[in-house]
Amino acid sequence: MKRFLPWLAMAAALAAAGACSSSSSDEKLIQNLAGMDKQAMYDRADGLFQDREYEQARQVFSFVYDTFPNDPIGHKAALRVADTYAVHRDTQSLTEARLRYKDFANRYPNDPDRDYALLMLGNTYTVRKIRPDRDLSSAREAIAAYQQLVTLYPNSKHAGEARDRVAELRDILAEHEMLVAEYYAKNKRWHGALWRLEYLKENYPEYPDMQRVDAMTDEMNEHIKSLEAAYAQMKQTSK
Repeated sequence: MKRFLPWLAMAAALAAAGACSSSSSDEKLIQNLAGMDKQAMYDRADGLFQDREYEQARQVFSFVYDTFPNDPIGHKAALRVADTYAVHRDTQSLTEARLRYKDFANRYPNDPDRDYALLMLGNTYTVRKIRPDRDLSSAREAIAAYQQLVTLYPNSKHAGEARDRVAELRDILAEHEMLVAEYYAKNKRWHGALWRLEYLKENYPEYPDMQRVDAMTDEMNEHIKSLEAAYAQMKQTSK
């Protein structure tokens, strides 16, 4: 009788959650889980995930976690639930994945998969293209997650990817400063443009187009000198 407890618990969990209990596919899923141990159930969920049956995979991963919350396989299943959301690109799914990865990283600081959770947390912000002329809050959030990974787990197999993504995002942030400087210059706000260029040089010294920054900095300084000379001459004339 003990052998069938996972099946009975799964049936109760699905009924309580209202997870389409009348669906024949769900009934078949429950039958397939009957008598399985925790590793077999996890492997079943992973197989469903690989087959892109994400909803069913989520049900089984969730059940494994709910049944074994203090077991390493339960922790791993919780992380995989987040993966079933992260495969989608819509806002709702990415937000759900983000919350779950963040919760995992905070809840299990000693888990061996925490570095992966931090990588995927960052990825939920970058899966959509980030442009330097748009809101960059996602880029900053992603950098925070990636840098936490690199700082805490410098030898992680995911650290290299995190470093690469930080570099890409920093170039985008630097390009944003350049675009703002160009906007100020276009409107003859020389001091504002110069301030943004100096900020760029100080905070993003690795920016690949620094020659362009230096040229524009020289140009802004020339404009400011001309402006100051004109102002000094005007004061001298008014005396």
